[in-house]
Amino acid sequence: MTNDRDPDLERRRFSDAAMVLPFAGVFLLMPPFIQIFATDSALAGIPLIVLYLFAVWFALILIAWRLAGPLRRAMQTAPHSTSETAPPEA
Repeated sequence: MTNDRDPDLERRRFSDAAMVLPFAGVFLLMPPFIQIFATDSALAGIPLIVLYLFAVWFALILIAWRLAGPLRRAMQTAPHSTSETAPPEA
């Protein structure tokens, strides 16, 4: 099977995911959403809200780390829109 995809598809996919990640983090850390976990329950003696906050924080860092490598590679192989000649002297 031939690859008929757009050559910039991978770069755009990772770029879009990197742009959505902060918005997802803001949504998950907004007070109305956090209040769902603001209960008196605890897991292993740790309040549920604290576990939720650290889990979201850790997940955001992990996802950003996983996106960084492929995004960096995709950006390095992306065609440059500017020429590689020296800028004109003024």
